[in-house]
Amino acid sequence: MTFFGMAMLTAIATVVLAVFAVVTAVYARKAFREQSREVTAIEQQVKDEQEVTRQQGELLKVQTGQLELQRQQLEDQRATSARQAEVLNLQAAELRESLEVRKREAEREYRAQASRVFLTEERYAGGRGDAIVPGANPPAITAVATNASEQPIYDAEFYWHRGSAGEGNPNPEPIGTMLPRTRYEARRAFPHGSNLDACGAVLRFSDAAGTRWIRRPDGYLGEQE
Repeated sequence: MTFFGMAMLTAIATVVLAVFAVVTAVYARKAFREQSREVTAIEQQVKDEQEVTRQQGELLKVQTGQLELQRQQLEDQRATSARQAEVLNLQAAELRESLEVRKREAEREYRAQASRVFLTEERYAGGRGDAIVPGANPPAITAVATNASEQPIYDAEFYWHRGSAGEGNPNPEPIGTMLPRTRYEARRAFPHGSNLDACGAVLRFSDAAGTRWIRRPDGYLGEQE
């Protein structure tokens, strides 16, 4: 091969290498640009994620503050409810006491007149006069009804008894109307041998309001059923 041929071959090879270098450089630049864009996208994505994380952190702080505020509000509500419950309990206790007082007052007013009607008894064992002589006067009881109230009582009567059974006639013994501050006395004889401790009278009457009552010599006072 001549020198000229060798020179041409060398020149062609150089041109080919130059072209290859240019093509390689173009592809390298293109690849670099692609990588740069990818890196930029990744960096942006990282920034976006960091911003999202920051925003989430801020939101979490806000939510935490709201939860703390709600917790404090609940504590305040519980404290207020406890105070209100204490006040309500005191009011309920005062109301119960007031109602109890009113009930007692109403009961006293309801029983006011009847509680001033009394029954007493005097017992005689038998004999002549007050002397005890077996076989003479039978044992007897004198019952005394007293209306010490300021109003009349009505349909008053003595119910006489010997033990749990009625005794004598009439029974009940009518008294009728008793005016204020008056008394009524009645005497009834019992068979010889009677246990006077188990004998006596019960006073039954109606007060000015029409309520029917029973009064016993032992002080018992109750409504007649």
